[in-house]
Amino acid sequence: MLHSLSYQATQPIVDADAVTIFTLPRCNHLNSREQVRSFELLRLAFFALKLRKFEQRYAAGGELMTDQEFAFRRSLLLHVIFQQLVSLTRLGAREQALQLIETCRK
Repeated sequence: MLHSLSYQATQPIVDADAVTIFTLPRCNHLNSREQVRSFELLRLAFFALKLRKFEQRYAAGGELMTDQEFAFRRSLLLHVIFQQLVSLTRLGAREQALQLIETCRK
């Protein structure tokens, strides 16, 4: 597992439209509960769409990796999505989060 992480860290980004969550603002700049909720929904959408794109590329043969590596990366994305759902449930936005996940899966 560590080998795949170090291997991944040395690979150049070849996707010109690659977007990372690091380009989004930090939570400490958000002033109200509504701003935090909106930001967390945005993060959820980011990861849900990232998962969908990842699965589509793998199915089309665009991602060159083993089944085990695919399952590991997919599991990480699913874990992040679950954690976002937990956070949004605490913020009172569970239904919005579930709708967003359903929409992103289409």
